Amino acid sequence: MPQERYDIVIIGGGIIGASLARELSRHELRIAVLDKAAELPAGASRANSSMIHGGFDDKPGSVKARFSGKGNRLYHELKDVLDFHLDECGSYVCAFDEKDKAHIEKLLEQGRANGIPGVEIVSGDCLRRKEPNVSPEIRSALWSPTAAIVNNFEAVVAFMESARINGVTLRLETRVTGLILSDDRREVLGVETNRGPVYAPIVVNAAGVHSDEVAGWAGDRSFRIIPTRGEYYLLDRCAENLVTSFLFSCPSELGKGITVARTAEGNLLAGPNAVVQEDREDHSTTREGLDEVLKGARKLVPGFPAHMNITNFAGLRANSDTEDFVIGALASPRGFVNIAGIKSPGFTCAPAIAIHVAEQIREELGDRAVFKPNRAFVPERRHIPRFGTLSLEERQRLAAEDPAYGQIVCRCETVTEAQVVEAIRRGARTVAAVKIWTRAGAGRCQGGFCCPRVAEILSRELKIPMEEVTRHGGSSRLLAGRTKEYLLKKEARS
Repeated sequence: MPQERYDIVIIGGGIIGASLARELSRHELRIAVLDKAAELPAGASRANSSMIHGGFDDKPGSVKARFSGKGNRLYHELKDVLDFHLDECGSYVCAFDEKDKAHIEKLLEQGRANGIPGVEIVSGDCLRRKEPNVSPEIRSALWSPTAAIVNNFEAVVAFMESARINGVTLRLETRVTGLILSDDRREVLGVETNRGPVYAPIVVNAAGVHSDEVAGWAGDRSFRIIPTRGEYYLLDRCAENLVTSFLFSCPSELGKGITVARTAEGNLLAGPNAVVQEDREDHSTTREGLDEVLKGARKLVPGFPAHMNITNFAGLRANSDTEDFVIGALASPRGFVNIAGIKSPGFTCAPAIAIHVAEQIREELGDRAVFKPNRAFVPERRHIPRFGTLSLEERQRLAAEDPAYGQIVCRCETVTEAQVVEAIRRGARTVAAVKIWTRAGAGRCQGGFCCPRVAEILSRELKIPMEEVTRHGGSSRLLAGRTKEYLLKKEARS
């Protein structure tokens, strides 16, 4: 079996790994992204507040402050280039008392020091004229007009697909188990995986909550990741007009506080809380945590309609004990690069971090790989047509061109068979991946009706038995077998 050899291997295919892969694909490099998940996004890039932060709450001079404002600007520039949803809604940090007021005044100073445009403190009455459903107890608020809500699923998919269009190799269900180092341990040679070794002179650690473990393989124990669980409510679109902006409580040392916002698709989102835990794989929700989120949401919006909830979820933030991002190449082993401790506003910062790290790799490790411009680089990428958002005339045109556009698979989100087929053509291999690409299963019934039909299409297009279709890859099969066969076997045993 031939050895897999690349110029650069990126461990982790979240928003950091995806945006860096795209940025590096501007050069004629052999690049591979390895991720243990069966579909992207996974980890923190999958379960978060989908917020593109204004950049006012980052301490001036910090690494976060360096990248947050630039990252915000890049998302606004790239949303049309890469075709993902971005709602330029702005955000408010709400103050209920004098302590909160002092805090938002500090945030205002930080925002101005960081060069964030348009930040200002407004009265509670001014806030309620725009957001009439917020609490009458709010006295004032910090307004940031450049903050936005992004479809985090679309964004990760967009960056990664753009990277793949430009030659990047994506290896899913590939768990990195160790580093391959030179005999003197001074140079990186590649990584060990569950699918065999992958060789590269440059390895980038973008492994999220596991990034300190990966850094430890290189002998770097300068930081420790403290996994912090955040739980959320996601409401039906019937509640979308309750608020139009992103509403923050005043933050704590563990996070930015409970938030209420309308997502880019029109759902209402509330969360997260912040619970430190040891387990790096536990994404479960708890009654106590969700009660805390609901209490915080109703403090901001007293009429928050929890009865419209369609799902709850939790994500893990990769909090670092350094209290800042950990970014940079190690002196030894040479060829190892950290992008670690990427907590909020990490999603916001990702495109700016990617530009910085790509340049750092070129300058400091350019002798380990040949950095020639990719003259065939394609910046644009188009999403699968969003049938549910099109006009009647556009829908009729698509259905005339391809009758599969006339076959509705997901009624909640108006997703057609043609969209599901296109998602599979572009790389979706699981029910969850189809959901990420098309939103089939993201609506009110959460896949209760469309999941079997999606599974049938996956079976047909991938030419695999229905019993081999999975929700998330691995052993997450939807079906154990055929009922008739089970009953016949049971009868034979009796």
